[in-house]
Amino acid sequence: MIQILAGAFGFLAALAAHDLAAQVLADNPLRPLAGTCPQCGTKRGWLSARCASCSRPIAREVGIALAGTIGAVAFVNTIGITWALVSYMGFLVLSLALVITDIEAMRIVDRLNIRGTLLLVVALGAGAALDGSIDAFWRALLGALAYFSGTNLVFLLVRGRGFGYGDVKLAVQLGLFTAYVSWGTLGWSVFLTAMIGGLISIGVIVVGSVARRQRARSGVGAETPTLRDALKVELPYGPAMVAGAWIALALAGIGAFPIPS
Repeated sequence: MIQILAGAFGFLAALAAHDLAAQVLADNPLRPLAGTCPQCGTKRGWLSARCASCSRPIAREVGIALAGTIGAVAFVNTIGITWALVSYMGFLVLSLALVITDIEAMRIVDRLNIRGTLLLVVALGAGAALDGSIDAFWRALLGALAYFSGTNLVFLLVRGRGFGYGDVKLAVQLGLFTAYVSWGTLGWSVFLTAMIGGLISIGVIVVGSVARRQRARSGVGAETPTLRDALKVELPYGPAMVAGAWIALALAGIGAFPIPS
């Protein structure tokens, strides 16, 4: 029963995340669950399958809703019915909205990220106090600092190429919510992020190589993309970071690594 309720909440949370992303990219007031069309920015409503203004049909919203539903069930399984769960559901909405903005516009928007992260820190601290888990909250703050420091180092090493400072600021909330569960969860989050990011990069190279061969066979040699061109393609790294954190939290819930009692 709890999983069903969590899934229903996750579904609604995903719709809210979609609206927040569409509204913040259009510099509109934030109105979660308004059903904002990401193409024209008008209020379509969630009961309409197609926008009345621009005729855009619901498309990506289905995948976003599925991700939110699965994420909410995983979070409940890991965190349990505690006061801290409230902030984890807020984390689900915020991180999913930032994934959408990063994919859509290659931006981790400060208007959402910084204000939302500060609010979630307060909410997690209050939840931890009510749950009697202050030690976990201090670990979460240290985890946020550690992940932020590590991503700052990466940013300096790559000189911002393929890894923007928005990703560095995103690391704060990811470190906070993974380290609250355990240090192992944070460690797995970082590891899984590197794996997912690497697989995406390899996929881009493979697709670029296949396209190059196909275009070469068709005789379009002058405009054929090279392997160097494929390597220069900038990809949003935020989705890999969020996916790594979500998967690590889900793995912790099924006992893939120990959670301190």
